[in-house]
Amino acid sequence: MTYRNTNIDERGVMYGKWMTAPDTWTINFGNVYCYLLIGKERALLFDTAYGVGNLREFVEGITDKPVTVVNSHGHFDHTGGNPWWEEVWAGPGAESVMKKAFSPEMQKDFDSKPHPDYQVHTVREGYVFDLGGREVEVFEIPAHHESSIALLDRQGRGLYSGDEMEAGQVLLFVRNQIIPVKDVVAAHLENMKKLKSREKEFDVICPAHNGTPLYKGYLDDYIAADPDFDKEDIIEVFLDYCRDDEGKVYSLPVWGSTQ
Repeated sequence: MTYRNTNIDERGVMYGKWMTAPDTWTINFGNVYCYLLIGKERALLFDTAYGVGNLREFVEGITDKPVTVVNSHGHFDHTGGNPWWEEVWAGPGAESVMKKAFSPEMQKDFDSKPHPDYQVHTVREGYVFDLGGREVEVFEIPAHHESSIALLDRQGRGLYSGDEMEAGQVLLFVRNQIIPVKDVVAAHLENMKKLKSREKEFDVICPAHNGTPLYKGYLDDYIAADPDFDKEDIIEVFLDYCRDDEGKVYSLPVWGSTQ
């Protein structure tokens, strides 16, 4: 069957949307959340999900402002829709994985989009996207992935955290370079402390999965919990969770790598 709207398939509407504050939208594709922040001159889209359908068409149905696309990190469930645009912004290390789909079928769909060779601009700590009356600041918070960044929307008083700060899978990490679990947890703890130091500037946390928004008290929970994760018995529980039937430690298959 052929559908007149490219964002409808046999299961119905592909993307959902809701406005959480003036000029602030959540766009969801299943359990993946993207965020559209609209200023007086430009809009910023944080993450592009898997890229099914025509995300650009969907976004342009919300705003006619030019859109700056920013990725929370390089995993494909956050970058799959990037090739609807000519260029994107992301943290250091994202460019090495962001164009690699999770399956041959996804890769074929990715390659068929208008700009599969889109340009990648690397952003670093402290960079500010000026949307016109709305400034969005970058924080580097690598743990789940080396390229992870968070965005602080000063005027909208929201913190956008990608996969590094949410209610579920934070430490089910997949990285380009494997490092000891203790080092990843230590990095995560320092990142949470960094975000905590700016908590007077935001009221809610908006993650990429597992429910949004979150009460910012979740930062306190992670700061309290991370040191316990450093204990050997807790690490073994985590590793047991990640073992296959043969006892080998693995990462979730959908992320396309093993550890």
